[in-house]
Amino acid sequence: MTTAIAPRKAAVIDIGSNSVRLVIYEASGSAALPYFNEKVLAGLGRGLTETGTLSAEGVVQALAALRRYRAILEGLGVTQVIAVATAAVREAEDGDDFARKAAAELGAPLRILSGTDEGRLSALGVRVGIYRADGVMGDLGGSSLEFQRVSPGGDDAMGETHLLGPLAMADTEHLPIADRRKAIRKVLRDSKLIEQGGRRFYAVGGAWRALANVHMELTSYPLRVLHGYKMDGQALRQVLKAIISTERDKDLGQKLSSLVGRRFDTLTHAALVLSEVFDMGEFKEIVISANGLRDGVLADSIAIPTHDPLLDGIAAFLRLETWQYAFGETLFDFISPVMPKLMSRDRIYRAACLLADCGGRYHPDHRPDLAYDVVLRAPIPGILHDDRAMLAHAIGCRYSHKFARPPEYVRIGKASDEEVSRILGAAMRLGAVYSGRSSTVLWQASLKPSKTRLTLEVTKGHEAMISETVVKRLSYLANLLDLDAHTTVAK
Repeated sequence: MTTAIAPRKAAVIDIGSNSVRLVIYEASGSAALPYFNEKVLAGLGRGLTETGTLSAEGVVQALAALRRYRAILEGLGVTQVIAVATAAVREAEDGDDFARKAAAELGAPLRILSGTDEGRLSALGVRVGIYRADGVMGDLGGSSLEFQRVSPGGDDAMGETHLLGPLAMADTEHLPIADRRKAIRKVLRDSKLIEQGGRRFYAVGGAWRALANVHMELTSYPLRVLHGYKMDGQALRQVLKAIISTERDKDLGQKLSSLVGRRFDTLTHAALVLSEVFDMGEFKEIVISANGLRDGVLADSIAIPTHDPLLDGIAAFLRLETWQYAFGETLFDFISPVMPKLMSRDRIYRAACLLADCGGRYHPDHRPDLAYDVVLRAPIPGILHDDRAMLAHAIGCRYSHKFARPPEYVRIGKASDEEVSRILGAAMRLGAVYSGRSSTVLWQASLKPSKTRLTLEVTKGHEAMISETVVKRLSYLANLLDLDAHTTVAK
C-alpha cells in the first residue's frame, strides 16, 4: 500500500450500442475514482438487427460526441486515453469503417472488443470495485449480455456473450409478457454459467442500475447509492410488477419515467431478463455493481492491482497527507485491543481510522452530521451498504458521543453493528483527543482491557497528555465496554 502519491489521470471512452461515454479517472494504488463522467445516448445499435448496419443518425451523434470529448481531454491535459467499442460496432457490417472515423475524430486508437474480452473486462471491473466478489457477473448493454464467473482469486476464464440487449431483442417488444419471457429463456438455455448458477449475481449496466433505482423508490430507501445495493427475489418481483403495471397506471409510469429518464423505454426488457437470469440460475441475491467494463478496461490498461481497494480509495478520495495516513494507521493499532475480534471487520476498523480526520476542517457544531453524510455517500470502492452504514455511524460517533443517526437511515445495516459502531467511534475519539491527531504522540499510549478494567497506559514523560477531557472520553469508552476506567504510567 502506498500513501501520499500523486494520482495518475487516465480516460476511458466506451462506445456502446446505446451510449458513447467518457470517464476520466484518478488512479492511486488499487483504487481508481472517476471525477468526470459524461455520456451521449447515440443509439448506434438501433435497427442493427434489421439492417445489419449502424444507425446513420447514431453515427453522426457518436462522432460529434467524440469531437467534444477530444476537446475536453485536451483542455484538461489528459494524455492517457483508452477507447473501446462493443457489440454494435463489433456486429455491424460498417463497424470497421466507423471505428476508423471514430479513431480519427478522437485522435487515439480505438479497440473493438470481442464478446469474450467484453465479459472478461467487465468482470475485472467488478473485482476492482467489490471486495472478494464471488459469483456470476452479468453486463447488460444495448445489444448484448455478457456473463463471466468472478472469484476472489481472479480465475475468471469462463465467459459468454448473448444477443439479449433491448436493441437486439427489439422485435419482441410488442409481444405479451409471457412470450417475451419465452424468447429470453430460449437464448439463456445455451448459457452454461446460468446453468451452474451460484449464490450472488453481480448486475452491471445502466439498465439494471435503473431497476435498483426503481426498487429504492418503491421502498423509500434513503441511501441512493447504487453501488453495492442488494436485491433478492422478492425485491425483483416487486420491481417487475410495478414496471408492468405502468401500462395501466399512468401516474406510476410518469413517476418512474422521471426517475430513470430515457432508461424507462427499456425497463420492462431489463427486468424480464434479470428475472429469468435470477430464476434459471437459482441465485440468492443480486448485487448492483457501478463498476464494470470501463473500470476493467482501465485496470487492464494501466495495471491497477485487484487487491482490496478500500484503504487506497479512502486515501485517494480524502487526498490524505502522509501525516494523516500515519495517524490513521497508528489509531488502528491503538483501538484494536478493545474491538471485537472479527477478521472480516479488521479492514472496516482500519478504514474508519483513516477516515477519523475527515471532518477536521468542518465547523465543530456540524462535524458529526457532515462527516457522517460524507462517509455514507462517498464514492469509496470495496464496501457494500452494510459496511458503508457502519463506517458512517462510527465516524459520526467519533465526532460526538451524542451522535444519533437520522431516523430514516437506521434501517440500513445490521442491528448488531449499532454497539460496535459506538465503541469504534468512542475509541477513535479518545485516541484523537489524547494525541492531537499526531501519530508520534499516540505511539506513546496504549489501551489495555482486562476483565474489569480498561486502562490507558502512557509512557513515562507523557503524563501531561492525560487531560481532563482524555479522562472523560476514557470513562465513556470504558462504560460502553462495561469496564472501569483507569490510567497508568508504564514503568
